[in-house]
Amino acid sequence: MTDPVIHGLSNEAYHHEAPYSEYLSSSQLKIYLKSPKAAKFALDNPTEEKSDALRFGSLFHDLMAVCAERYDRLNATAIAEWESTIAVFDPPKNDKTGRPYGNTTKAYSAAYEAFLQANEGKLIASQTEIDTIKAMAQSLMFDSGATSEQVRKALRYGKPEVSHFAEYEGCKFKFRPDLTTRYKRRGRQCADLYDWKSVATDDLSEESINRIILKYGYHISASHYQFFYHGQTGIWPGFVLVLVSKVAPHDCVMVDMCNYGYRYYPEADIVAIGPGAMEFKKLLDLHIKCTKENHWPGAEQAIPDNNGVRILEIQPPRYYTNKFIEEI
Repeated sequence: MTDPVIHGLSNEAYHHEAPYSEYLSSSQLKIYLKSPKAAKFALDNPTEEKSDALRFGSLFHDLMAVCAERYDRLNATAIAEWESTIAVFDPPKNDKTGRPYGNTTKAYSAAYEAFLQANEGKLIASQTEIDTIKAMAQSLMFDSGATSEQVRKALRYGKPEVSHFAEYEGCKFKFRPDLTTRYKRRGRQCADLYDWKSVATDDLSEESINRIILKYGYHISASHYQFFYHGQTGIWPGFVLVLVSKVAPHDCVMVDMCNYGYRYYPEADIVAIGPGAMEFKKLLDLHIKCTKENHWPGAEQAIPDNNGVRILEIQPPRYYTNKFIEEI
């Protein structure tokens, strides 16, 4: 077994290099929402997921990690350290129009591929993206009232990107909070895990945040982190989702996820289990069962078995049915 806790492990090693790649992350566990068959295929055929949203999120995470390493500083030195890991791509221009080629053109693709090869090991960004991320960090750390005060305090006393590896019921799991703080409250050891998320909306109402959480499975990830952190330390940690809008003026909120996951009540020494924790545990148990039995059923496993027959009796969605009820 590898070391259970590692500080300073690179993103590349954590996600893609042995022995760390043998451990299941919350993102991989969430594939079981499709089916065990899909999860097994993904595990046996690992690919590096690439999207502009993921790349942008990684850039923002890296800047926040630099700020944490520098004890909540967002200054020229911290920004220069962050920018040293980035290569800025300027799209080639069309000589006839004087404007950059679009990202669907052959000229753009060829120039981008050559740029990637020349800057291997660096994150790629445009100058606009860099400026946006710096504005987001400024808003989060200094321009958002009590939220900024709380974030600076967490950065000052927390450790960024500590990688955790655990074994449970014969299976291997991993998690990596963006920031971890440990402290004492009334003589009791406590901890909070933080996860930075950049979101493409300026609507940070409770209703909107719930939609974001359920769409991306953040409730399952939070429960995964809490469960295995407790297994390693004996501490039920808090989990704080920090949402920062990509849209100016880059508003932000901190979200306590414990009503979705696990909430510990020290006075009664009990743990309340939220719906996200229930869904996480269902997926966890499914992964363990499939692994031990080496049996990976497909999407049909979600259909009740009726004497060996599995046929989905589909129900039209209510909004569609209502369209025709109103016409009667």
